[in-house]
Amino acid sequence: MAKLMVSLHSALDPPTVIEALRRSIDPEKRTLFSLSGYKGDRPVLGEVQGNEFKLQKRRYSRNDFAGQFYGTIEAETGGSRIQGYFDAPRWARYFMRFWLAGAILCGAPIFVLTLLDALTGSHHTTGDTWVGLVVPPALIVFGTVLPKVGRAFGRGDRRFLVEFLQQTVAARVDDLETSIR
Repeated sequence: MAKLMVSLHSALDPPTVIEALRRSIDPEKRTLFSLSGYKGDRPVLGEVQGNEFKLQKRRYSRNDFAGQFYGTIEAETGGSRIQGYFDAPRWARYFMRFWLAGAILCGAPIFVLTLLDALTGSHHTTGDTWVGLVVPPALIVFGTVLPKVGRAFGRGDRRFLVEFLQQTVAARVDDLETSIR
């Protein structure tokens, strides 16, 4: 996935931008007693560490592939520059790589042997032939399509988070790919 880069400019100095962000987001603390699964009620969750921050829209359903905004705040003449990008959480990206590797490493031999059985009449595998022919490719397709579907459902989150940053830190967008709009 190509990362969607965003650049904003705020007239506020970096410490003020950092403090405004901290005051306007809820920390990502899990809880059982919330419909979103996180403590608090603000529309944006995130964390700010030094001049780096991470933001995500509070959702009341599960979508681990919707983009989160990873950004940095830097001083510049006349205020601050906020630069960042949208990407899935690191654990979700690694999990899907693990899933695809496992599906290929385990599923390819099963698929090949089952196909060989179906074509030649040999008996390398036991069980239903259709399971060996359908399930391994389905696992690979699932691992490829699921992140894309999650990103598509999270497309509105990108616009929401950019508008949130514009309002929270009185920023204007300097550079933004047109695919966000």
